[in-house]
Amino acid sequence: MRTMLIFLTLVPFLSAAQDINGKWEGNYSWAFGMSHPEKVVVDINRYQDSLVSGSSHLYYSNGQYEHYTILGIYNAYDSTIYFVEDSTIAVDVGLLQITCKGAYSMKLSIKGNIMRFDGRWRHDTKAFIRMPSMRVFLEKKLPDTLPATARPKVPDPALERKGDIQKLIEIAEEEKDSIKIELLDNAQIDNDVVSVYLDDSLVLHKKKLTAEPQTFYLSLSANLDLCSIKLVAESMGSVPPCTALMVVSTRSNRYNVTLSSDFGNNGILKLFLKNE
Repeated sequence: MRTMLIFLTLVPFLSAAQDINGKWEGNYSWAFGMSHPEKVVVDINRYQDSLVSGSSHLYYSNGQYEHYTILGIYNAYDSTIYFVEDSTIAVDVGLLQITCKGAYSMKLSIKGNIMRFDGRWRHDTKAFIRMPSMRVFLEKKLPDTLPATARPKVPDPALERKGDIQKLIEIAEEEKDSIKIELLDNAQIDNDVVSVYLDDSLVLHKKKLTAEPQTFYLSLSANLDLCSIKLVAESMGSVPPCTALMVVSTRSNRYNVTLSSDFGNNGILKLFLKNE
C-alpha cells in the first residue's frame, strides 16, 4: 500500500516532467568561424504521443535572426528528443553570412524546478558548406508548485494535432501592445466552425466564420516575446479544409493572413517581438 501511495503521489510530478510542450530557451557553445546567437528559442508541440513539431528561432545582435519549422520524435522512455530544422520561415543574417539548417539530438534532465535538454546540433548533410557540430542546451521552468491533490492534466484533443506554421510576423517594440486580432471567413461562407488558441489557452470557442469578425487582443513583452495563434477546425463546412482570414492590426501596420486547418493539422500564426 505504501508503495502504491508513493507512486500515486509521484504521478502528477512525472506527468509534468514529461510535458515538453511550450517555449524552451538556451544557446549553442562557441565554435570557431561561426556567428554566435544571443539566444536560441525552440517552441515544441508534442502530438500523437511521440511526434514533435514547432519552430526554432535564433536571435543575433542588430535585430538579425533565423526562423525554421521543426519536425522530430520524442522518446518518453529515455527522455530523448531528436528534431530537424525542416523548412525556412524567415532569415535575416546580413550579406556576408551563410545559414544552414540542422538537427538537434538531446536528452532531458531535471534539476530543481528547471527542465533542461542537453545535446548537440549537427549541420544538414545536404549543405554545400560543412559547419561544425556544436553543443546545445534548452531550458524551461517546471510549474512553481504542484498541489497535493493535483491530477495529471487531461490534454485537449484539439491540441494533439500536428501544428502547421503557416505565417510568421515580426512585431516592433513600439507596436507590441494591444495587438488586435480579427478572424473571419476568407472567401465563400460555407459554415466553417473554428476554435482559436493563444499558445495553449482557448480564446475563441467553436465560432462560426462569417463576414463579421471575431475579435480579441494580445500584447507581447520581454516575458512573452514569442506566441502562437492556433486555428483549430471544429467543422470544415461544405468546402474542406477549414480556411479563415486572420487580420492582425498594430498601431501602424495591418497584416492579412490566411490560415487553414483540418482534423489532422492546426494552422499556426506566430508573432515574435523584434530583437533590438
